[in-house]
Amino acid sequence: MSTGPGRISRDDRRILRAGRAVLAARDGRPRITDVAFVVYAGLLVALVVGAPLVRFAVLGLIEPDAAGVVVAVRPGVVALIAAITTIVVVLGGRTRGPVVPRPAAVQFLADSPLPRRLTLRRPFVASALALVGLSVLAAGVVGLSRLLVPGERATVSVGVTADAASEIGMAGPTVPVAVVAFVIGAVGFSLLLAVAWLLGQHGSRRTVAAVVIVAGVGGVLGLFVPGMLLVSPWGWLGLLWAPVAGGIEAMVLGSALATGDWAGLFTWGGGGWFASVGVPVSWWPAVALVVLGAVSLLLVPRHLDGLRSGPLLDQALRWQRVGMMLQSGDASGAVGGLRASPTSGRRVPLRMTGPFWLVVLRRSIVGARRIPGRVALGSLILAASGAAVGLSFGLPDGVRWMLAVPAAFLAYLAVGVWCDAVRHGVESAGTPTLYGRSPRSLVLAGAVAPLLAAVVIGGIGALLGVLASAAPGGMALLQPLGWWLLLAVWSVVLRTFDAAKGPLPILLLMPVPTPFGDASSLNVLVWQSDAVLLALLVGGGLTALAPVAPGAAVVLLVVVLVIVAALGFARLRKLSRPA
Repeated sequence: MSTGPGRISRDDRRILRAGRAVLAARDGRPRITDVAFVVYAGLLVALVVGAPLVRFAVLGLIEPDAAGVVVAVRPGVVALIAAITTIVVVLGGRTRGPVVPRPAAVQFLADSPLPRRLTLRRPFVASALALVGLSVLAAGVVGLSRLLVPGERATVSVGVTADAASEIGMAGPTVPVAVVAFVIGAVGFSLLLAVAWLLGQHGSRRTVAAVVIVAGVGGVLGLFVPGMLLVSPWGWLGLLWAPVAGGIEAMVLGSALATGDWAGLFTWGGGGWFASVGVPVSWWPAVALVVLGAVSLLLVPRHLDGLRSGPLLDQALRWQRVGMMLQSGDASGAVGGLRASPTSGRRVPLRMTGPFWLVVLRRSIVGARRIPGRVALGSLILAASGAAVGLSFGLPDGVRWMLAVPAAFLAYLAVGVWCDAVRHGVESAGTPTLYGRSPRSLVLAGAVAPLLAAVVIGGIGALLGVLASAAPGGMALLQPLGWWLLLAVWSVVLRTFDAAKGPLPILLLMPVPTPFGDASSLNVLVWQSDAVLLALLVGGGLTALAPVAPGAAVVLLVVVLVIVAALGFARLRKLSRPA
């Protein structure tokens, strides 16, 4: 056994191998042919599904409109996106950390006298490799598209202003060295994300809050003060992005990296920035990210040893239940299993006076105070969705859908944190009425809170997005805001439609023989994902169409909204009938 803290003996490794062999024999050790089939199926899926998707993404980013948008992304924006990713990963560790083994492995191995840096190392390595793979894929797709952009690389001399440089043409291809440096930096940053993810799972609330604050301040400062890009890992990723994009506002960064003159970087705002294509590639940010990521891995054994078996088993059991529900086709139950339990505000009084809808609204607000983390994250995503919708109205036609479709889908997901009262009204169908109110009245009263949240929080985000995209006035400002109001109503109606779905019909589980096998699983998949498909196709598609044909988009969305609302209340009426 281990002779001291932090030391792993040969006996520890031998006992761990024996323990894993017992678990494998208990679960049924897979044969070599089974492993070979899994590897073959994975490679086949990657070639048949993954390769066309990557090709589609690269070809889409090569288009002139998309290339212009990519070039317009400033290094500070990349730093801010990296900081937001860090915040999401750290907060997500509370719900699903990088170390979530099976419950049997937690009870049999993690609770054993063996050091947890040994027994829990394998799931952390798998999660870290997944992050590295996703980071390399994203950086590689964008970098490859920049290499394949048609045209010649332009070189703008020092002293040319940003407006003049943008007229010359900033969408030319980059050099392979810049892409390689960016991918290497993405690998180092993904290692930092893996450690931050583990910190979110193991660290205290104060530690998590400190990381969130530092990342948020660093990202915002990197956006407004170019010099701050030199002192943070998020800024280093932005420095590596500058020669890849080679676009507007990159000349000062390139000149500073080449000459060592940093004074011009520490200027608040962007009025004096220059622009150039052909920014010199500097390797030190990539090396710094890799070194910092490797050094941060030294903290992993200590954090693994600090993982407590109670929270670890809770996460393992929760995600095991979620997996079982997904396999059985119960997507709503799987999502419900991920909802956070109330943590505060249990003693906040609730006034039961006034109109019924106002009472339900107060109850929703009190409920939101009891789950502050979940509500804060959902509201943040809701504001970001509104900002993305506002920004999409200023994008070219060929690339607007890349922002409009995810924005509409995220708005549908984010408004769900305010829909607990709607789900409660649906669950009351078929049972004795509460407060003498019908399920329909409960649903309508419960929809007030998500509607107000979507309109107010998302509307503020949409306003900021419109102001950030240009200097609009009049109809140019009212059009995206008006569309967001309609999209907010659509998201709430779609949430109600999905909540009133009820149990899975037995008829959908009946076999559907086809020449390719049983296709009954497709019926279950379509039934479970109908609201998701509507959010993507209707909400996202019409949001991309709205700037071009606003009248047609509004009419189509209103028609579909009325139909979905009618179908939702028909579902609710069916659930209310006695069996």
